Amino acid sequence: MTGIFGLMAEFETPQQVLKAARRARAAGYTEMDAYTPYTVEGLAAEVGLPRTRVPSVVLIAAIVGACVGFFMQYYTMAVDYPFNVGGRPANSWPVFVPIAFEVMVLVSGFAALLGMLFLNGLPRPNHPVFNVPQFERASQDR
Repeated sequence: MTGIFGLMAEFETPQQVLKAARRARAAGYTEMDAYTPYTVEGLAAEVGLPRTRVPSVVLIAAIVGACVGFFMQYYTMAVDYPFNVGGRPANSWPVFVPIAFEVMVLVSGFAALLGMLFLNGLPRPNHPVFNVPQFERASQDR
């Protein structure tokens, strides 16, 4: 059984795309998408795309990364192998901040990449819209 997957239209200007998306939303269409070679302000809201959860994933990963980096150093320096150097305390937390920051950046960077891939449903090697002959120009000048 072959059916219609969707309808595709091509527009010359960003204003035409916004107007068409606004009218389609007003007509009751909810499953829409738009492909443009550049960012069109307000288009995501007009086609009804939800806000991404990637920033939340990155924030949680950054907090976890900083805690892991700090407690890794704390355990090593104060519990596992306490070593008195120059009379400083075993839990000298100002010394642990740079490494905790670096671990935070590393973990949040990986979380941003993986979160973006998984939350966007990527990798998606094929989509029916790629079968439209003129769709390849959507990322160039249309």
